[in-house]
Amino acid sequence: MPHTFVSPWNGETHDHQTRTFLAAAHGQQTDRPPVGAWIHYGSSFWTPEQVAEAHLRFYHQYDWDYIKVMDDFRLQVPDGLDEITDPAQLDEVVPDPKATLTNLVKQAEVLRIIRAEAPEAAIIDTIFSPVQTLVRALGETVIDYLAADTELAHRTISRVATALADYAAQLPDLDVDGLFLAINGASTDSTSFGLSPEQFTEWISPYDIQVLQAAEGLVRIGHLHGEGADPDLLTDYPFEVLNWSDKVSAPRIPEARQRYGWIPMVGLDEITSLYWTPSKAREEILQARRAAGDQIIVAPNCTLHSDGSPLVLRELRESVDLPLG
Repeated sequence: MPHTFVSPWNGETHDHQTRTFLAAAHGQQTDRPPVGAWIHYGSSFWTPEQVAEAHLRFYHQYDWDYIKVMDDFRLQVPDGLDEITDPAQLDEVVPDPKATLTNLVKQAEVLRIIRAEAPEAAIIDTIFSPVQTLVRALGETVIDYLAADTELAHRTISRVATALADYAAQLPDLDVDGLFLAINGASTDSTSFGLSPEQFTEWISPYDIQVLQAAEGLVRIGHLHGEGADPDLLTDYPFEVLNWSDKVSAPRIPEARQRYGWIPMVGLDEITSLYWTPSKAREEILQARRAAGDQIIVAPNCTLHSDGSPLVLRELRESVDLPLG
């Protein structure tokens, strides 16, 4: 029989969809793997109500078990600061990490609305790593300034990490079940901005870990982003579930569980699935389930194209109900 989890923050038994997600995330037996998917909605200028409505429509259309809430609101920066042209400008970004940031207030409101409208679903919030949060707000040239001045890097990233960690610590009060941390910098492709493993270890990972530690008690999902990524750089990260592009990066699905102790959250290739047929999607999902011994959360390996085939998404949902034999 599946294990019944009890919410660590309100003492109430979750509905079946949430119980299934929590059980799978903790390596427990479930009737079938939980399944969900996510896309970017281009919603950075929308109201929280509009963002929540888009998520809820997507959730109900495909009957997902969990709702991964996208974080499209960019970090609040000083008015008029569109990009960094002088390293001194970085000291103006989040000058007080304890101050209220508009983007986080909006994201919290999205979560409140979704929880009120979908009390049965597992809800996963998304946070981009502190460095990626800076890049998303101010562009990739931020990396050049950080790499040129390690003291500036620590000073700047620390403030952003503190703000994000304080926000993550409040997620249980919003009845959120999981945190998805997008991690950049550990791969060999352009999404790591040319950072070395030494730079990643020095001024990327300590602040990622700070955010994850603040979310203790939630299901913490590490998203190892990019091709040719090195999972060994994440062995000190406190998360339970790994989401990654397993076709182009280590580890293999069995290794995620057996070597690293992470529950794999994979199944649908985010690039090639744009042109898959439903039967191809079914084949890939069943293959991933077999590789994981069905100890898996079925998901895309990264954000899907917003114009992906609805037939493939439907097959993604239906494939978790099929026997593995």
